[in-house]
Order: sequence, then structure tokens, then C-alpha cells
Amino acid sequence: MKKRKFFCRLLAALTAFSLISGCRSMETAVLTSTSSSTASLAETPAPVRNGDFGGIMLDTAPVTAASAVSVPDLPDEPAETPADIPEEQNVSSAETTTAASAAAKTSATAAATTAGTSAAASTTTASATSTETTAAATTSAATTTASTTTTAAPATTAAETEPSSPGNYGKNSYKAVNHSYVKAVWISYIELYNHLYGKSESAFRQEFGKMLDNCAGMGVNTVYVHVRAFGDAYYYSSLFPFTKHLSGSVGKKTAYDPLKAMVAEAHSRNISFHAWINPLRLGSGTDISSVSSDYPVGKWYNGAEKGKYLVSVNGTWYLNPAYKAVRKLIGDGVREIVSGYNVDGVHIDDYFYPTTDASFDSAAFTESGEASLSAFRIANCSAMVKEIYDAAHECGSAIFGAAPQGNNINNLNQLYADTKAWCKGGYVDYFTPQIYYGFENSGVPYKSCVNEWAGIVSGTKTKLYAGLAVYKAGNEDTWAGNGKYEWQNTTTMLKRQKEYADSNGCSGIALYSYSYMFDSGYATTAMKTELENLK
Repeated sequence: MKKRKFFCRLLAALTAFSLISGCRSMETAVLTSTSSSTASLAETPAPVRNGDFGGIMLDTAPVTAASAVSVPDLPDEPAETPADIPEEQNVSSAETTTAASAAAKTSATAAATTAGTSAAASTTTASATSTETTAAATTSAATTTASTTTTAAPATTAAETEPSSPGNYGKNSYKAVNHSYVKAVWISYIELYNHLYGKSESAFRQEFGKMLDNCAGMGVNTVYVHVRAFGDAYYYSSLFPFTKHLSGSVGKKTAYDPLKAMVAEAHSRNISFHAWINPLRLGSGTDISSVSSDYPVGKWYNGAEKGKYLVSVNGTWYLNPAYKAVRKLIGDGVREIVSGYNVDGVHIDDYFYPTTDASFDSAAFTESGEASLSAFRIANCSAMVKEIYDAAHECGSAIFGAAPQGNNINNLNQLYADTKAWCKGGYVDYFTPQIYYGFENSGVPYKSCVNEWAGIVSGTKTKLYAGLAVYKAGNEDTWAGNGKYEWQNTTTMLKRQKEYADSNGCSGIALYSYSYMFDSGYATTAMKTELENLK
């Protein structure tokens, strides 16, 4: 009997470890090397092979039923200073592990590997080796306001009325249009760089238009496009410096506003445009040190807030959501976008807390008087998400959605993202969980994962879209157990996954990502065949 218990625990630990190790991030860092001051972006980045994508920094210790963090139930209106919150058990999306109540852990060494990442880019793209957590930001369903009711396609054209200049947080009169059934594609900052770096306005519009035409040819009606990946802006901002990934150096603007151009090109093709941001990730020390003190991040980096409001983790700086000023900056960043541009939605992926190490926010945690670091962080993360939701709805009709990992054990225990509380609290319009698992995956079978998410949104206003992994087609699924070769033995995986999602609570799908669908350096014959069958 003791042997049986031992092997059961071992199996659970190995399964959980495989799920954690399988966490991907959503863009891959091929732009710069870690140590160069301002990397030479004028050079063409080295091609990235399928499978060379890095992952988010996660705790190396496997999460088991005995070590899982209990889930606090966040109030609808979280207090500014997180208070003790009643707990409820988390239900894992993995059939072999369920989260039991347990003492919340206050630290766990964050010795995480980010294989294949370039530090300056601190990636976010789907790890094609074992990435189970792609940021699939898909378009969303209508919110409770009449301005976001769904229609067949955006009615706007290139001649649409432009809102007032960025920086004015007034109400944008643009009526966002999102589709009743969503067919979305992610376009990451890497993909923007590969196609749009150094382009004149006319060339930029032409090339981005080609990308959209490719999407439309697949029946795509929504795109989730990176507009802030590293505390930078792909638009004219008074809060964040202009991105180096289009101009060559931090703060150097192009002669035209890229976001304005991209939105106009999308709307002229009846495609909804969702502005994809990473709210906490900032970038390398080299980049942050070059940010002017005219911007909040630059001021904080050069002031007493360094190490508190923004914290370095393995060479990459992140904002700390424990502080009201930080959450206000994140919210104002969304207000600036929604009030100043005719976007149809705001989207975030699974880049929440970057580490489980207690040192990340030890000062704020001590000041809070909270007994549980996990509960403290979960409440902070939820308050940040609500701030983003409020900002989007205050300044226009754009909707707000999130693309967390498919496995909720990882969301809660590693990233401190309580997706159930967000849905219950009513401050997310749609979820696009990264359900990058096959039907035969031993830890997180596709059907079980879809069913769990459908149960989470059931009875709420939150819409559900299934994030699907184009990048896995034809590849070995390393951490899938019995389903290791499943993606190699079929050409209809995506088609069958869409059909199951459609029949079980989903109102659309999102595909990760543009490059795996259309770029010759990424898209394999197997991926193209899968897409043809899906189409």
C-alpha cells in the first residue's frame, strides 16, 4: 500500500512538472542579444526554428495536490489594499491532479529557465517545444453596453472619424464592432518586427495590409496585435516610450503613428482590431536605463521606486502590481489607447507575476500585513485586471479579454492569476485560454480542458474562445505522455478541436500564430495541411 501511494504521488508530481515545464510564452526573442547596449536592430534577426521558443520564468518545483495554493475568492470590488479573502479549492484542468486546500506558500525559488530567449526581448511567443501556454488573444463577445453588440463586421472604413489626440482620456465615440463568432489570429511584436521594421508609412501600410489579406483569406475576422510588449509603445504615447522594434532605438518615433495605420488597415478589411499589451513586462536594464525620466518608468528607475515599483527578474524588469501607482499607470495606458484610437478591444496574455520568489515584492508584502504571500499576489493581480477592464470601458466601447494558460493550476500557483474570480467579479469580457493540448494528452486532455473553461464562464457574461496551437502540427508533443505523437499522426487536429469547442460552450477560436500560418521560415507542410483542413 505504501508503495502504491508513493508511485501515485510520483506520477502526480511528474505530471505537474511536465505541465509547468510545458509553459510557453508568447513571443520569441530573436531580436537582440542580452548584453549589447542597444542591439543592432537594423540587422535581420536570425531565423527561429520551430521549437526554439522560450518560456516564462516559473518555479522549478512541481505542483502537486499537496502543495497547491488555495484559491481566495476575490470580492467584486477589490479593496485598494488586499485584505484577507475567504478560500475555496481550485479544480485543476489536469485529470490527474486536483488542487486541495493547503497552506499557501510564501516563497518558492524562481530558478526558471527561459530556453531560447534573448534577454533583450524576454520572449512571449509560443514555445513550440513544450509550450502549453500561448497567449492567444482572441476577440470577444459583446459587453453589456449597446455599443459593443456584435455584428457581422466592422462598419468603419479608412475614412472613419478619428478620435482626439492620444493623452486625452475622454470618451471615444467610436463604436467598437466585434463578431458573434470569433476567428482570430495573434500577431506578436516579433512578427511585426519581421515584416514592418524600418518601413516608411506607405510601405508599412502595404506590408501590414498583406498580412491582413492573408488572415482574411483564412476566414479570420479578428486580429490581436502587439501594441505594447516591453513597456514600449507602437503608438504616440505620453506614458510609454516609442518602441525600438520599429524605429531602432527606444524613444525614437517613426514619422507616422503605427497603431493608427494598423487600425485603419484592419477596419478597411472588416477585421476587428484588439490591442494586445503586456502590462507588467518592461525589458532589459539597458533599455529601461535609456528611458527618459519624462515617462513614469524612467522616473521610477532613476528614483527611490527602483526595486519597488519595478523589479528585475533574471535580467528583465517588471512592474510590481502591489502598488496603486503602478496599477494606475497600467490603467492609464489602456485609457490612452482606447480614448485615442479606434480599437475594438484590449487584450492581455499570460504574463502576470514573473516569479514565485518572495524577494520580488517583499517590502510591499511586509507593509501589507498579509499572512499569505499567495493571497496577497492573487489579490494584486486581480486588482490590476479590474483596473484594465474599468479603463477600457470608461474610455470607449472596446471590450477587454485575457488569454491565460489552459491549465488553471499554473495560472493560480505560478502566475497568481485567479481566472475564476475575474469571471465571477465581472471584469473580463472574454477568455481565450491557451488550450494547446491534444485529445490524448495524459495531463490535460483537450476535451477536459475545454469543459473546465466552459464551466467557469457558464452563467456569466464572459465569452469563451479556444486558443489553438498551429505550431504543434506535425511536431512531437514532448510533455503529452500518451499523446506525445498525436500531432504527428493526424492532419485534422485543429479541425476536430474547433468542432468540439463549437459544440461545448465556445463562441470562436484563436490561432497561434501568424508566422506558423503564413511565414515560410516557420510554417511547415504539416501546419499548412492542418490549416487547409480547418479552412
